[in-house]
Amino acid sequence: MPYSVREAESPSAPPRPDGLAPAALDEFELQRRPLTRAEAAAIMRAIRDSPDITGYSAAEWTGRRDTFVLCNPRSGELAGALLVHHLVGRWSEIAVVFLFEEYRGRGLGRRLLQGTLRTLKSADRELLLFFCSPGMGRLSAESGFDVLADEAEFTRGSLRRRIFLSVLYKAQWLASSYRLREIRRKRREFACSFTFKVAVMTRQGAR
Repeated sequence: MPYSVREAESPSAPPRPDGLAPAALDEFELQRRPLTRAEAAAIMRAIRDSPDITGYSAAEWTGRRDTFVLCNPRSGELAGALLVHHLVGRWSEIAVVFLFEEYRGRGLGRRLLQGTLRTLKSADRELLLFFCSPGMGRLSAESGFDVLADEAEFTRGSLRRRIFLSVLYKAQWLASSYRLREIRRKRREFACSFTFKVAVMTRQGAR
C-alpha cells in the first residue's frame, strides 16, 4: 500500500527557469508506490534518450517491481522515480535512479536514493547498483555503497557471488523482451557499451 515519508531538509537551489520558487522543492515527498500509466510513460520516454540506463518496461514501473517516486502530493508533479528489482538470494538491485532534467543538481537524487535505502534497510537484504556515469558513482559512495571497479572485483574470491551474478542475476535481468530491444537499440543508435561499475551494500556480517 502506498505511503509517504517526509524528508526533513532540502538543499537550497537557484531560481528555476520556469519561475517556480526554490521553496517549492520542499513540498516533494518520497512515496513507495507503483507509477501511474501516465507517469511510467513519461519516465520511459525520458529514459529512451539516456545512454546510461538500459530501460525497464511499463509493467515493471506500474507494479511488477518495487518503485519509489518523488512527487508533490498536492499538485501531482513528478520529479523522479527509483526502481528496485528484488532478486533471489536476498539480493536487491537499485536498478534505476532517475530525475527529470529540470530537477537535477538540487539534491533531489540524493533524497530519492537515501530515502529509499532507509526504507529498504529493515528488509535485511544485500543491495547492488550498476552504473556508468561518474555522478552516479559519487552518489552511491555518499549513500554508503562500496564502489567497485567492475564485476570481476565484485565476484573475486566468492563462489556464491560468481554463481549469483553469472547465472541467477543475468537470467532474471534479461527476462524482458523490452529491455533486450532497448539494449540493442541503444548500442546501435548511441554506441553504448554498457560497461558497468558495481556498487554494493551488504548486510551486517554477510559474506
